[in-house]
Amino acid sequence: MLLSPPTLASEEASEERPFNGSFSEWSLRGSLGSAAPTLSEGLGGELAFRTSFPLYLGDTRLSYRYTRLGPQIPRPVHALHLGVNLHPFYLALLSEGLVSHVLASLHLELGLGPQLARADDETRLGFAGSVGAGFDIPLSRANRGRGLWLSTTYRRTWTTLRLAPGLPRAHEHAALLGLSWRTNGVIF
Repeated sequence: MLLSPPTLASEEASEERPFNGSFSEWSLRGSLGSAAPTLSEGLGGELAFRTSFPLYLGDTRLSYRYTRLGPQIPRPVHALHLGVNLHPFYLALLSEGLVSHVLASLHLELGLGPQLARADDETRLGFAGSVGAGFDIPLSRANRGRGLWLSTTYRRTWTTLRLAPGLPRAHEHAALLGLSWRTNGVIF
């Protein structure tokens, strides 16, 4: 009778952590945004850390976002964003498969945070609130303990930030798409 060493069995057990809805992730996403009517579309990016509550009821995301709002405005906007995501279909995790993971990942986002624009030795500061929605798709087996996910979000932001005198506030619609690396379980 062959027995595997205890260390190998424990290593295998630690590799297979089933996805129960709790996770921590790092993500990098690109964004396409459209601001107030006098500004054109612009590209940006976001780096974020996200962690979920047990059972996928909700999660929080802390992110840094860099956005260019178009050629008329030479100032990029830097923003910190804290979002709380609520998952209304979290019970879909009781099933297995890709469809259940996508349904459970559907989320509604509420967020807030400061925004900063700087150009020509002038700094402008504003505060923003946002609402949005999104979903995630696992690109590898979600029950392996860690893996790559595709992350999408639509976000509508209202702000007090004016990029220059006489311009309207830089309210924005943004579509974000990127990759995230998740580790199953709550990490403190």
